[in-house]
Amino acid sequence: MIVALAHCGSRLPQLWGGLAHGGRADGGVYPMSMKVALRCLAIALMGLVLAGCGGKVMAPALNGTQDARPVFLIDHGRHANLVLTRADGTMVRYLYGDWRWYAKGDTGVLRTLPTLFAATPSALGRQVLTGPATAASIRRQVRREIQGLHRLTAAGARIDRLDRRLRHYFERQRKQAHYNAALAVEFVPGERPYTLFGNSNHVVAEWLEALGIRVRGNPVFGGWRIAGAEA
Repeated sequence: MIVALAHCGSRLPQLWGGLAHGGRADGGVYPMSMKVALRCLAIALMGLVLAGCGGKVMAPALNGTQDARPVFLIDHGRHANLVLTRADGTMVRYLYGDWRWYAKGDTGVLRTLPTLFAATPSALGRQVLTGPATAASIRRQVRREIQGLHRLTAAGARIDRLDRRLRHYFERQRKQAHYNAALAVEFVPGERPYTLFGNSNHVVAEWLEALGIRVRGNPVFGGWRIAGAEA
């Protein structure tokens, strides 16, 4: 059943795209009652898909390793981002999301629906944070409510490699950069479209995997669980 629901969920962007314009795949038009019913059905199916989803983070045991440094997974409830530590004691927070939502600050209800049911332009955000590399320091500098802040450990070489890759991409896109003063974060266009099944949580999961931190499950709308995380 989970597989069937996931298959339905993967077709929601196509379904929503047709319904949003009042049309069927064959070019016909649905009656208004049918359109409403199908929209409700799509939302209900998505709810079923999301109910069983979540990401379980398997933190490696690197305590005491000379090269190990902390990284922080920030859980904002339905969105996540990642803080990397640098050898000089500073930190950098990387974010990924819908361009209009994150970069432009268009967070109204009408903006939520397109981000759920259609592919939209994405944004990569970056915020340099001052040390020390502690949860308290991060909370002071992040201008969004933090529902969960998880300290993990990764090899310093892996952290530097991911930081370098994201930094180089950011610099290549700098001419299109946009600064969101409310968040104190600078954004550039993302590498691929933002979708429900390719959202901030999925990208953060990819970043964690690049650090050697395994992620199990599908964190489509968060639901992060940490196994072996540090206090």
